[in-house]
This record gives sequence, structure tokens and C-alpha cells, in this order.
Amino acid sequence: MNKIIESHLSNLDGRYLGDEELQVFEDYLASHQIRLNIYTFLQEKSNDLILDVLREMTRSHRQVIQEHGEKCRRDMGYVLQFAAVSILRNDEAFFTEHLVLWMQNIMVALKKEQQSAKAYRLLQQAVERQLPSEEAELVNHYLNLFIEALMVGAAA
Repeated sequence: MNKIIESHLSNLDGRYLGDEELQVFEDYLASHQIRLNIYTFLQEKSNDLILDVLREMTRSHRQVIQEHGEKCRRDMGYVLQFAAVSILRNDEAFFTEHLVLWMQNIMVALKKEQQSAKAYRLLQQAVERQLPSEEAELVNHYLNLFIEALMVGAAA
């Protein structure tokens, strides 16, 4: 469940929700269909998106993809799965806490932040080609959170 909604429900303390608290539920329900569409799309098409990115990267980084292609595929799959669930939940904190910080640490330790960021930018382009703009924008927002975390690691 969305952390904000969860927080509102757990802090009721014998009272009804106020207008601002109810607005969170209204916003959640109003965006339900688009979030469900994105989740379904990513569930069905994430492998195709990842293959598009790997093909593109093979053109400029053939050796890297030959050596690390399966790991890239696996990691991109994780990112898309967590993005899909986070979008469905409408919960950025879930994405950051359960995936981004963990992956950031791994990529920094392996010194793969720059290469990974490039791959995820290509993934954003693939998303833009295959989803309507509003849906692509939401998916790419989550991918951008991931890219930004990688780049913070690269600057450290």
C-alpha cells in the first residue's frame, strides 16, 4: 500500500479523515487506470524494452554487452519490475527504499554508474517510443530517479 495512504489510515486515532487526507485517496483512485495500464504494459513488454536497449548498446559497447549482457538484462528487469509495482502503488518511496539505494551501492562498488546511466537513458527512449506520452512520462520519472541516484554515486 502507498506509504502516505498507510500513514493516514494508521494515524486516525478515533477520528475521520480530513479533506486533505481524503484528497490523497481521490488522487490515488483518479490515476488508478493509467497506473494499471503502465503496470500491465511493463509486465508484458519489459523484456522487449530491455532487448531494444541491449541491441542499441551492442553497437557502441559490444565487448561490454558480451561480457555483462545477462547481468544488464537481469538488473534492468529488476528496475522495471520495481518501477511497475511502485507506479501501481503510486509510491516513489517504495521504489527508492527497496531498489534504488541497493542498486546504487552495487553500481558504485563496481564503478559501473556511467555505463548503467547510459543504458537507462536508452531505456527511457525505448519507453517513449512504445507508450503514450503521459504513461511514458510516469515510467521515465521513475527511471530518472534511478539515473540520478547512479550519477550521485558517480560524483562521489
